[in-house]
Amino acid sequence: MSEVRVTVTNEEFGPHHAMHGTPHNVRSRLFRFELPQGTAEVDQTDYGHPGRWNPCHAKKVPGALQPKTNQLVAAAEGVAALLD
Repeated sequence: MSEVRVTVTNEEFGPHHAMHGTPHNVRSRLFRFELPQGTAEVDQTDYGHPGRWNPCHAKKVPGALQPKTNQLVAAAEGVAALLD
């Protein structure tokens, strides 16, 4: 039996933070997928559009999961839709 664990971490960075430098707060969330082949991370921010999430993109994908990168990003988008 295979098991998948998904966690989502939210952070907010204040205006002019070193991470973004904009005059607005920036929200960020990290989707962490723990699978038998390794752990992948997909992130999403509202950078440039305060209050409106940008599309998810892969941040860290181990070699064994790289062929599944598009599916991981799609899974993160699906979880994001559940959170909004």
